Amino acid sequence: MFKRSFPQALGICAALGALLAACGGGQDPILGANVTQAALVAPVGAIVPPVVPPVPPPVGTPPVIPPLGSCPVTVTFTDPTDGNQTAATSTTGVANGGKRVTATLSGTASAANINASSFRIARTGQPPLTPASVSYDAGTGVAALVTSAALLLATDYIVVFDPTDATTPGCAYTWTFRTAPAVATAASPVNFGAAASFALAGTAGVANTAATLVNGDVVLNPNDTCNAVPVGGSGTFGLCAGAPPSVNGTVVTPTYPNTTMAQQVTDALRATYLSITPPNGPPAAGSLGGGTTLATTSIGSPTGNPEVAGLNYFVPGVYTSGSTIVVAGDVTLDGQGDQNAVFIFQAGSSITAIPGAPSPAAHVRILLTNGAKASNVFWQAGASATIGNYADWNGNVLAGADITMQTLATSCGRMFAGAFTSGALVFDNNVVSIPCHASAPAGCQ
Repeated sequence: MFKRSFPQALGICAALGALLAACGGGQDPILGANVTQAALVAPVGAIVPPVVPPVPPPVGTPPVIPPLGSCPVTVTFTDPTDGNQTAATSTTGVANGGKRVTATLSGTASAANINASSFRIARTGQPPLTPASVSYDAGTGVAALVTSAALLLATDYIVVFDPTDATTPGCAYTWTFRTAPAVATAASPVNFGAAASFALAGTAGVANTAATLVNGDVVLNPNDTCNAVPVGGSGTFGLCAGAPPSVNGTVVTPTYPNTTMAQQVTDALRATYLSITPPNGPPAAGSLGGGTTLATTSIGSPTGNPEVAGLNYFVPGVYTSGSTIVVAGDVTLDGQGDQNAVFIFQAGSSITAIPGAPSPAAHVRILLTNGAKASNVFWQAGASATIGNYADWNGNVLAGADITMQTLATSCGRMFAGAFTSGALVFDNNVVSIPCHASAPAGCQ
């Protein structure tokens, strides 16, 4: 059956090629695939690159020279890695939403041999895409292929890299990956209203230990105490029993700067909280529903683990847990090239980032890639939220009750407590910043 149908298939392909040539020549008008070529497949004996970056050799170690007759180039790492199931469809800063695919090389590489013929990508079972560019940086040892447009969502791709031009058998590399699926629920921008300039809001006062720094305004209403000492009307945290946080902003209370502003800000805070609360969550008047239910209430993975959608990798959207959300490692939020991408995580009860240790030891990190910004990330807790020791947190936390930041945790994002019930703010040598605040750490936006 195959032998009889094969010539017919060739004839059909030839006719199709002629038709395409008459219409402007051989390129898929949307995907950029060269449909006059055969499907891209892995060469016989092709090597699969490692998925974990190698440990750099000590400074001063002489380069390893491959033995004569062996492969002159070794691929030590790729991006995306082999087997990645949630690769972004585009790369921030690339024209037309294109995707940058890289191979880190070791050995003797010739830039002249790294081109569109030796570095290819295709949808699985399809001809190679025509890239916008292929380049090699001898200083970093990175070869890069840039596609002319974004890749498709939820699609399998194959990459073949062989700068030896098949002159040395068994020296080709190949790897596969899959792009992330679309998220059913798109999140709209969240409006803080009168609370926009406020980094902290609490309805049950502040407790602080050590040198906490706040970049942004603060509202304490109706309980305007710091370490059980009334703040007063100075616009600062006052005496705070000898441990006042530093603040690059103003502390607003029921009596300062007037008798109405604090309540206006508190009302705006609660309206924002309601706008990102599921209809069946506390309070019942919540307005946002239809989110993607998290498969597990514990998200995040150790640094270096492969990205897995719904575990340690998320694209823009709304994600919901009917109970808790525990963050137990690195969580990557991929904006997919959209500077306005919104991420909302809803927990029916608490949100907890587990305690960690100082770098380079493990601690929770919320990582933002491909255009994702802390200003567009929201963590909504029906009850309390706890950000563990040394966490590098990104995103605004809105909690129905208390918010606790443990020792040396930092946040690029607001901390609003008491949006549903009484809520205190508890700090221990922390930094909390409004994204894009003039005094915020570099990159906090």
